Amino acid sequence: MKRKGLTLFCGAFFLLVSLQGSAQQVWTLQQCIDRALTNNLQVKQSALNTELSKYEVDQSKATMLPTINGNANRSYNYGRSIDPYTNLYTENQVISNSLGLNSGIVLFDGLQLMNSLKQSKLNYLSSKYEEQKLKDDVSLNVVTAYLQVLFARENLKNMKDQAQATREQRDRTEKMFDAGSVSKANLLDIESQLGLDEVNLANANAQLEQAKLTLTQLLEMPTPQGFEIEDPNIPAPAAYQMPVDAGSVYAAALQNQPDIKAFEYKVQSAEKGLSIAKGSRSPRLSMSGSISTATSSSNRQITNTVFGAPDTIGYTSVGDPVISTRPTILSYEVADIPLSDQLSNNVYKTFGFNLSVPIFNGWATRTGIKRAEVNLAQAQLSYDQTKKSLYKSVQQAFIDATASFQKYNASDKSLKASEESYRFNDQRYTLGLISSFDYLISKNNLAKAQSSLLQAKYDYVFRIKILDFYQGKPLTF
Repeated sequence: MKRKGLTLFCGAFFLLVSLQGSAQQVWTLQQCIDRALTNNLQVKQSALNTELSKYEVDQSKATMLPTINGNANRSYNYGRSIDPYTNLYTENQVISNSLGLNSGIVLFDGLQLMNSLKQSKLNYLSSKYEEQKLKDDVSLNVVTAYLQVLFARENLKNMKDQAQATREQRDRTEKMFDAGSVSKANLLDIESQLGLDEVNLANANAQLEQAKLTLTQLLEMPTPQGFEIEDPNIPAPAAYQMPVDAGSVYAAALQNQPDIKAFEYKVQSAEKGLSIAKGSRSPRLSMSGSISTATSSSNRQITNTVFGAPDTIGYTSVGDPVISTRPTILSYEVADIPLSDQLSNNVYKTFGFNLSVPIFNGWATRTGIKRAEVNLAQAQLSYDQTKKSLYKSVQQAFIDATASFQKYNASDKSLKASEESYRFNDQRYTLGLISSFDYLISKNNLAKAQSSLLQAKYDYVFRIKILDFYQGKPLTF
């Protein structure tokens, strides 16, 4: 019993260690993206659609090959029926078997089969780019959530620093109050500020937990418990190079954005659909052939015949008898023909061509062509609309990035001024030259400047990543 208890304890201990080890994994951005792409249900569904499109290509190829089909039949006839081999009525049971093999191939159909193959290939390529578009969207969402965690984590650090600075100032103010150099009101003001800083600290911590929750949900993780991301070395905003203009970004996006490629192939697919519909006007020439054989239980042969003297069938004018040239059959024996002999004796072969010329089919061909023309027009409009939407998005992203960089520069200047002002007022407050009200204004301005710069920094990084995304660059730091 002691050994069993020790075994259970050791197993539980190693399990706890392994769980703690897995919980302490630090996730990189690429690891987050990879997990999201692996577990996202929409990505999986899109991959299945792409796989179905691949099967359609295989089927279109196979449709151009000859068809080969075999058939077999066994029938039982009872009562009065016609013997299929003697064409005579019989009262006996007849068991019939038939075997056959037939083949056919389309020689010409207005290139419909060829265009169908090309269309299925275009649909497959379109599905692949649609899948890639969905992957890109998921990756971009992960990058956004990842940056939000980084911002929330750094903001929490700033809030801790602010609360610690206020706590230290509260301690100094208490000493100053005890020494009689400041009033009770000054101490209460600092106490109030400390309470406000602690509230901000709690809000920042909640913001970080919410950001982690959002990211882990994108990764399809069951819980954000123990989830941590690495602290990447993000360059200063000045290190990022802005594109020359929105036009260059748009030109690059037209070449690499998967949704543009998907709609390009959809337009080409619609063009092939129109060619298929027009092919219905053409004559259809096909070739076919078959081989078959059969057996029957009523198929018999005479195996032994006993002949007698020929019969007299008449007399001549002088009275001489006229003898039949056929001998008289006195008796005979009948036996079933072996199945192997029947299979070889009853072989039937056919070979031929069939030409079908469409003349009038209730306007079905005409309607099909008109429908294909409308589908092509719709595909072209969707393609044009996608390009326009992309151009607008690129323009907006370029303007947002430019404005974000300007905001960062302004926030950086504001922070430097606020830091200098805070250092100066902190010294003056310690010397009793300014009131706690003036000191707290300076301190709050510093906190606002730090938060504003932090927001501007991550906002600019995100805007740059959007432009990188449109240019086909990897979503990395």
